[in-house]
Amino acid sequence: MKGRGVGLAELALEALANLRGQGRRSVLALLGVVIGSASIVALMNIAHIAQLEAMKSFRQTGVEVLSVQSEGAGTFDPLLTEALVRQDQFAVMAAPFAVTSLDAFAGEKASSVMAVGVTPAIVDMAGLTISAGRMLREVDDCSSVAVLGQKVTVDLSVPGAAVGPGSVVHLGAYGFTVVGTLTAVPPQALSPIQFDSAVLIPLACARRILPGDGATGAMIRLRPEADTAAAVARYTAALSTPQAPVRVQDAKTMIEAMKKQMAMLGGILVAIGSISLLVGGVGVMNVMLMTVMERRREIGLRAAIGATPGEIRMMFLIEAVVLALGGGLLGDGLGVGMTWLATLFLPFDFAVSWTVLLLGAGVATGVGLVFGLYPAIAASRIQPIEALRGG
Repeated sequence: MKGRGVGLAELALEALANLRGQGRRSVLALLGVVIGSASIVALMNIAHIAQLEAMKSFRQTGVEVLSVQSEGAGTFDPLLTEALVRQDQFAVMAAPFAVTSLDAFAGEKASSVMAVGVTPAIVDMAGLTISAGRMLREVDDCSSVAVLGQKVTVDLSVPGAAVGPGSVVHLGAYGFTVVGTLTAVPPQALSPIQFDSAVLIPLACARRILPGDGATGAMIRLRPEADTAAAVARYTAALSTPQAPVRVQDAKTMIEAMKKQMAMLGGILVAIGSISLLVGGVGVMNVMLMTVMERRREIGLRAAIGATPGEIRMMFLIEAVVLALGGGLLGDGLGVGMTWLATLFLPFDFAVSWTVLLLGAGVATGVGLVFGLYPAIAASRIQPIEALRGG
């Protein structure tokens, strides 16, 4: 867009020169925009990182998974669960389990653990890997063997006598021979099992130490083309009884709900950050109004030699936008720095969302456009003769 041969690039360079000439006044207005933009970027980026961390909890199991949990103290038949999966053309595998909390002992060392009765299918379902020894197998059906989580292994070990394959760990009145230890397992959204703090034993005879004689939960993997909503209804009806109802959840529904919550949270955070950005916008408007008053003679001279009100309006509007855009870009950098600082105190990995950076600079530019409009219109309405006479 050009006005009488004066292009936007030339106007932008002139705007930078004028803002530089205003010195501290421009810096103070810039500071308000920087703080507002940095607030938006930091808050939104932290929310983005939190969403990434939440999505990691689905990475181990995948999104084609159902979580079955018994309500209250009830249990359900693990053999029925496995039979239903074998008959379901849209299901791949099932991993029933039973969970309780106990104290584990190895020599004089003790640790509070999750005692978990599992089937060998849990390895593939939860993506478990062994650091030493082996995992539970079908031949261990009712044997007194166990696999220890990474934290349990550390807690029950003593210098020079690490717990591992061949060690004996006591749960309640029963001793279990350790056949393997797990590597660290990150938290999983659809599993109530904290594998790092767990002692895994065969489900078939887990009733020796568990309060019930059935499963308290299960994970069921579906095929990608499966209708998860229909599967949830189907397994809820098949596994629930009046005495022991079950709750079935699917990963896709949980992810969609999480995304909606994060979008709502993001909107709230933008609104909070925008409040401080509005303060910066008021500063931009004050600077531009003072600039218009100080440059009345220049405005009158430009009008006298042929500049139209539209060109004068555009000149001051570009100054306001350049000021706000500069503050927005500096705010992006400050916001990224604040995000990095926050991750030092939070259990999150640092990440940057380019969408958030564009949003921060874009909102700042929009604020400059809105708050610079009134001073620009005021400048375009100045009469040349009055301006030159008053100058």
